[in-house]
Amino acid sequence: MQKSLGYIFTLLLIFSITVEAKSLLYKVSSKTSTVYVLGSIHLAKPELYPLNTAITQAYKNSDALVVEVNPSSPESATVMQNAMMSLGLYKNGKTLKSELRPKTYQTLKAYATKVNVPLENMERMRPWVVMIQLTVTEMMRLGYSPELGIDQHFINLALNDRKEILELETAQQQMELLSKEDKEFQDKLLFYTLESMHDMEPMLEEMYKGWKRGDEKAFEEIMMTPVDEDPTLKDIYDELITKRNYAMTEKIEDFLKTKKDYFVVVGSGHVIGEEGIVTLLRKNGFTVSQR
Repeated sequence: MQKSLGYIFTLLLIFSITVEAKSLLYKVSSKTSTVYVLGSIHLAKPELYPLNTAITQAYKNSDALVVEVNPSSPESATVMQNAMMSLGLYKNGKTLKSELRPKTYQTLKAYATKVNVPLENMERMRPWVVMIQLTVTEMMRLGYSPELGIDQHFINLALNDRKEILELETAQQQMELLSKEDKEFQDKLLFYTLESMHDMEPMLEEMYKGWKRGDEKAFEEIMMTPVDEDPTLKDIYDELITKRNYAMTEKIEDFLKTKKDYFVVVGSGHVIGEEGIVTLLRKNGFTVSQR
């Protein structure tokens, strides 16, 4: 249980071979607007492409692309770079060794030795930065690339098509969320990530298969099992996922009040579940159909 939590959260915040069947693509309509919401996996493999026609057509039918954060914008890139320096490093002599629980630090030390990464190179990094760095490195070792992620794929298309790109969040919001000054929060993020590393490959494959089938329930079960088995983790899940779902849903509802059509790409973990974007839209009176 615990071994899967860190990977799940990291996959959603880091920052799907498709078939001609239902996918995690949803159509929401108002009297004046249509919003397509696509659940994304942020890192993918080459065999992901080409995407199925329902997804590509939804993009073509839309006036604007909407992503969580657009890393290609100069503003977001600057914020992320500055945040890594101001929020990602310890100050006043603090280090991972002084701030982490002994158990977490020893787990990190053992993992660093295993993957031949000098621990001294990470000592001044705060846990959330170490979490991202180690997870992305491991996923790339397994053949997954952020450059092949759904989000980046459509950002590249939109830039080429000169289509408007909007954001559901800001880079500053995401950085502040991950870097919050809470030692227990930071410790848990890193500890569960480290515990999940040797299970990452089968879990990625399971999530990948669920995405390809458009299997909401299978994807939700993977997401929620850690929290169901350890309720003490719910506060972290609510902070990283649930609260953001409500904020994202409000923005999507604002889009539905306009006279434009939108293609929204957001992490799959935000789309599914009892408090996911799709359910929240339905509860608020919108008709949502899976494509």
